[in-house]
Amino acid sequence: MKLLVAVDGSPPSGRALELAARLVQGRQGARLVLVHCVPGMSGDLFVGPDAVYRYLEESERLGRSILDAATRRLGEPRPPVETVLRRGEPGREIVAEAERQRPDLVVVGLRGLGRVTSALLGSVSGYVLEHWRGPVLVVH
Repeated sequence: MKLLVAVDGSPPSGRALELAARLVQGRQGARLVLVHCVPGMSGDLFVGPDAVYRYLEESERLGRSILDAATRRLGEPRPPVETVLRRGEPGREIVAEAERQRPDLVVVGLRGLGRVTSALLGSVSGYVLEHWRGPVLVVH
């Protein structure tokens, strides 16, 4: 059994991670794939190459620290864990990684932005639910 878990360091993401860990606990051959998305660069920014490089480097460092913290949160013993850092819009990147990994279940946290805010900003969990063709567990 393979579960893909989207992690972003938020409390809902932590609850999603904990639930996913419980679902695979004690299952032979089970594994977790933790995916975190860092923002891409907007084409509207007018900055020099040094600033772009620093931004990319820092966002990757922060993303790796979120994945490392999520892995540590699982404790020991734990199933095999793969961490994946992707760059871009989170919903799209989670679905793309799911298409690559073909997990048995995708687990995402619900940030609880509210109906109006989610309609204006979009919802990562909503995007995954709409675009991933496999099972999705949304954890509040």
